[in-house]
Amino acid sequence: MSLQQVFNIARREYIARVRNKAFVFTTLIVPLFLAFYMFVLPMLFSQTGVERLTIEILDIETGLSGPIQARLSELEEPEIVVQQVHQRSLIEEAERRSFSDAVLRGELDGYLVLEPDPERRIRGAYYARETANPIIISRLAEALRISALEGLLEGSGVDFAEVHKAQAVRLETVTVSDQGEESGGFESAFFSTLGFAMLMYMAVLINGQGMAMAIVEEKSSKLIEVVLGAVTALEFMVGKILGVLLSGLTQLGIWVLCAVVAVLYALPALAIGGEEMGVDLASILNLRIIFYFCIFFALGYLLYSTMFATVAATCSSTEELGQAMFPAMFPFILALFMTFYAVPNPSTLATRILSLIPLFTPLVMLARVNVLMPPLWEVWLGILLLLVGVLISAWLSSKVFRFALLMQGKRPSLVEIIRMIRNS
Repeated sequence: MSLQQVFNIARREYIARVRNKAFVFTTLIVPLFLAFYMFVLPMLFSQTGVERLTIEILDIETGLSGPIQARLSELEEPEIVVQQVHQRSLIEEAERRSFSDAVLRGELDGYLVLEPDPERRIRGAYYARETANPIIISRLAEALRISALEGLLEGSGVDFAEVHKAQAVRLETVTVSDQGEESGGFESAFFSTLGFAMLMYMAVLINGQGMAMAIVEEKSSKLIEVVLGAVTALEFMVGKILGVLLSGLTQLGIWVLCAVVAVLYALPALAIGGEEMGVDLASILNLRIIFYFCIFFALGYLLYSTMFATVAATCSSTEELGQAMFPAMFPFILALFMTFYAVPNPSTLATRILSLIPLFTPLVMLARVNVLMPPLWEVWLGILLLLVGVLISAWLSSKVFRFALLMQGKRPSLVEIIRMIRNS
């Protein structure tokens, strides 16, 4: 095998991929999407978009309309004005619908119905044209809940302010491991692991499928015959895979650089957002997880790219490729689902076994590292087995490439592919 030829093919593949519009779009859109998710989206959800809200209260013998009205009048954003309170001992459906008609005519923004409830003491229902604003609904629900609690404690001698403080008590979680103590919990571990997994998933599938499509197009256009006149099938395969790997690492490097810049220059905003959500962002964006993510990304990329290239070599048209790609994609999709099990169960026997299976290692072992750092020997055993899996996959792929690249017509079956490998 000529390293120069491999280098030439890898360079050609790399340049073709990084100049591709889809590659540029994906590379740019992922950081922009994450920035939108972390900064713009919370800002949008924190704004009501409504300055003044006019409502009426229909109180059916609960006695809480006064406290609720007083609490709503204290709000500044949005300003909720209780236009009128209607005291009733009983309400007919026709009368209630008259309030809905007033909402439809624009005379009211909404109305609040208060009814006694034997189990929860009070039941509230808010009728309005727009009920999807979470800020407004949370304000009304909080006023209802606090007023009901104050009414329950009235005359008992219990200080409501102290009760309110007790309701605000939060349980902090600290993970104890050989590496020390680390604050965090299920939410931060779950969403950070899911984020890393989705980055790997998008990069591997988009670039791997792009490489497979390129191989099929070259094969169907007879260009592959010209290429194989200058290089061997093994050189062609290795060059293709290395070119795709380098393009993936370039993409990953840009994403990591964007993450580092965000942490360095937007740390105050990140800290505020994390504090409000109960997430320790420093525990998510740390050097350890970035280091292992890069390792698993590169090896997982190699493993699945080799599988995609092997499948593409056996196909003669894009239609055949579309049908044949699912078996190659399925282990990666399955590994993504296994991650959901690994996050809440990082130390079970099933998770430990799954993390050592090369097809699942990139995602499942990464989840274990992020949630509860396993013993180093397990992590590096997983990396070693993954590397062995990459080498075995590359060896099998080279056997298939040698026979399948110039094949035309019907796609060979699995039995025929196994026969090819044995005969080689």
